[in-house]
Amino acid sequence: MDPGPLRLDARALARAAWRRRVALVRFHAAVAALAIVVVLLLPRWYSASVTLVPAPKDGLTLDLAGTGVALGGASLSLGAGPTPQDQLKMVVASRAVADSLIARFGLVKRWRLERREQAREKLAEHTTITTPREGQVVVEVEDRSPAFARDMAAAYAATSGSETVRLKTSLAAQRRVYLEARLRELDREIELAGARVRRFEEGHGAYALPEQARETMDAAGQLQAQAALLETELAGARRYFTEQSPEVQTLRDRIAELHHQIQKLARQGGTFLVKGTELPAMKQQYLALTREQLSLSEVAALLRKFYEQARVEEANPVPTFSILDAPELPERHARPRRGLTVLVAMMLAAAGSAAWLAWREARPAAVAAGHGAGAAEPAEAERAA
Repeated sequence: MDPGPLRLDARALARAAWRRRVALVRFHAAVAALAIVVVLLLPRWYSASVTLVPAPKDGLTLDLAGTGVALGGASLSLGAGPTPQDQLKMVVASRAVADSLIARFGLVKRWRLERREQAREKLAEHTTITTPREGQVVVEVEDRSPAFARDMAAAYAATSGSETVRLKTSLAAQRRVYLEARLRELDREIELAGARVRRFEEGHGAYALPEQARETMDAAGQLQAQAALLETELAGARRYFTEQSPEVQTLRDRIAELHHQIQKLARQGGTFLVKGTELPAMKQQYLALTREQLSLSEVAALLRKFYEQARVEEANPVPTFSILDAPELPERHARPRRGLTVLVAMMLAAAGSAAWLAWREARPAAVAAGHGAGAAEPAEAERAA
């Protein structure tokens, strides 16, 4: 028969521990000595860290997503993109930075590896990149040599700086090329619009429009300029998104609303503005010609600011982050944690000793109970016969 589960009695366990105190003391002393020897033989690892702070986004920016954010404070992006902290982390953790460190310090030979891919994996194992809520990026590198750990952390900052400069320059060059092409198109359109106005004025003479007509022209010109700017943003967004994407649909809706406002201004006018249909046909034609010329000039002037910004970014060799805390030579090793390792070993030894004592104390009683039940079964069988 099954003797049943073993039961743990705290008092019996304490008495058993007292009876075998000499053996337990020797066992725990041996475990402690072994743990101390092991932690002393384990290699020491030192850790050095560098803290990087990404630079804020520039003030002169262009919103290509149609999110409605003010042009003076939005970032040059196509929507809710990564933050400067995320961008900096991607650069630090990139393969380009890892390969530069591997080649600079000869990590394949130092770690006695065969391939560069193995060096990348081992470098990632000994590198920790964290992004605290405050916005900085902390890079921590560990190695058996404290000086090498410090040099690796410093190299992470230097290499990441050169990579961010290269990335920023590349993106700025792409924006510059696109804006150059668009500005050339606008210059041709402005020239054609000016020629049409000049021909109209030469054919019909110069007309002094009333003040209300001028206000109507200015208001319509501003709306037309906004619509033309949104069309430029839509052309840029279509390079990255499909026609069914929310960004493109939002831009189309905003352009349609602006055209509706322009048509409403022409039909109904506004406060202190006369209706466009009430102007003489000649003045109406002149208004359309000058409005087109004015809107194209405003769009060209705005895009020229972004073009100059792209040129400055392309020629600026300054990284997009600053070093908040430079790496220092570590004075104490990061691991192994000797005290914690010995403490865990002693706790495991104590738990094992308690389990062994409980088993030793409960096992004889359980076996005896099983024998007693086995002897009672034949007697009951004889009485039943």
